[in-house]
Amino acid sequence: MRRYRPVFVKITAVIFMLILPMALLYTYFSEKSLEVIDGQITDNNESRLFFLKNQIESNIDRLSLSSSVLTRDSSITDLQLNLLTEDYYQTLYYQTQVKEKLQLQSLSSNWRNDLSVYLPESRRRISTNPGDTFDMKEMKLSPAGVWRLHPGTGAVNPYYQMFVWDPYLSQEQNQEPVAVFEVRFTVDNIRRMLGDYKQDNPGKAFLLTAYGTAYGAASADDAAARETGRRLLKDPMEESGHRSLEIGGEDTFISYAYLPSLGAYLVDYVPLDVIHAPIVQSRRMFYLSFVVLALLALIASYLLYQHVQKPVSEVVKGLRSFERGNYSFRIRKRFNNEFDYMRLRFNEMAEQTQHLINDVYEEQNRSRLATLKQLQSQIHPHFLYNCLSFIAACAKAGETETIREMVYHLGDYYRYTTRVENQRPLLEEEVQQARNYLHIYAFRLERLDFGLNIPPDMLAEPVPRLFLQPVVENAIIHGVEPQPGAGTIQVTGVQEGEYNLLQVEDSGAGMTEEQIAGYLKELELPMNEQTGCGLWNVNQRLKQQYGPGSGIRLDASPGLGGLRVTLRWKREHEGGQPSENAADARR
Repeated sequence: MRRYRPVFVKITAVIFMLILPMALLYTYFSEKSLEVIDGQITDNNESRLFFLKNQIESNIDRLSLSSSVLTRDSSITDLQLNLLTEDYYQTLYYQTQVKEKLQLQSLSSNWRNDLSVYLPESRRRISTNPGDTFDMKEMKLSPAGVWRLHPGTGAVNPYYQMFVWDPYLSQEQNQEPVAVFEVRFTVDNIRRMLGDYKQDNPGKAFLLTAYGTAYGAASADDAAARETGRRLLKDPMEESGHRSLEIGGEDTFISYAYLPSLGAYLVDYVPLDVIHAPIVQSRRMFYLSFVVLALLALIASYLLYQHVQKPVSEVVKGLRSFERGNYSFRIRKRFNNEFDYMRLRFNEMAEQTQHLINDVYEEQNRSRLATLKQLQSQIHPHFLYNCLSFIAACAKAGETETIREMVYHLGDYYRYTTRVENQRPLLEEEVQQARNYLHIYAFRLERLDFGLNIPPDMLAEPVPRLFLQPVVENAIIHGVEPQPGAGTIQVTGVQEGEYNLLQVEDSGAGMTEEQIAGYLKELELPMNEQTGCGLWNVNQRLKQQYGPGSGIRLDASPGLGGLRVTLRWKREHEGGQPSENAADARR
């Protein structure tokens, strides 16, 4: 026992050297943590509040643009002319047409809203709300292009209203306008956004106007919000800021941001006790457990050293020898405890490993090659029947030029697909194969447009065979083809450090972040009936051949709006001389 006493004394001294500064530092940091948290609350609340402000302003701007769109609609002028000529059927046609456009324009917004068109000369009003009537007085009293708040009465909820005159200066010049457009939305739209904003978060948020009117996430919160707003408005408020205020006997932290389009403030407040209480409680528990843990640490340090650290050191020494390739290492020292069993098993393992390592290494190489060929064999063309049907249809129609182009690309496509002797072609060959596939599909799907942009140096890189075409196929079938109208596929090559990247983007509907995360998890699992073969196959082949860091990445396409699939693999050489067809891989 005396042999190890000096080491035990050193470990004990180190423990006390760690414990005492930790106790002092914790006391200091526990005091400062409250200040740090208050600052974090400030930044977090202001960031979230500005995000909410931008969302509300985005919806308001969208509604404001509705009137601008309607002012350029010739149907309004045609309707006014027919009202004056009293052509009943033509008037009914234009009136129905205008009402349908108002409803479509109203539905284009995320908010519930009502759109109206006043025709002063014929004293008529066309609105998405059947209960609206022509009110010349309200129209003339409202300033043009400015949102005005109506507090609402009885069953009518508070709402914001804006009038736009056509011509725009007719109100200022006391002229009779051709039409006046009204956009209106209720405060309930803002209430819903406030409710979503504070969901699962402490405190409350409300909208405060410059006149002291306040609207919370629910109408039941309006009274308390008005009282808080009244106290805030006693002092001048800037564009944005924060204050500390006592509300209901609790200290609260208030953040606010100004909405210039509505002439109102977004206000958010959080009780500080909700955030500070866990820190105070954890500090008390820390001091109590600190002493107990310090005593236990001293006892455990000696036991671990005597009965664990020494045997483990020998095992680690043996493992390090294995890492260096020395499989003849054996543990000779006895421990006189349970680690003797581990010592015996370690020595037996080392002896068996030394005999088997060469055979296992060779078998792994054979298995890896077989796995790669098995994965690659899963990729095969599956649209030959559709291509032949297309050629048959063109033959009936006498479109010989289309048949010639189709057969040309189809022949190149299958010539490359069935040529299996070269399992490591250049990237330019894979790009040419993808181009043939896109040309074939463009004939069948006439609304398909595509482009390929690959750096010449990248085209000389050797790649796995048939790893690009399945990704292009997936972008067409799941991205472009289900969407109406024209679609675009863009293939772009990028060299990023020691990696090559091929980005396949489509203009389809794309996927949500949750869907992308779920699909990426499926790509790492064994393939089943629900998992798509193409992308899973390509992902496994890239990982098998190029190791960690390679594979498939998914995200939203910033240019086309659909999905972007990125193929990433490690570069094998710098530069290169692609063949004369390399320039054709860029369009």
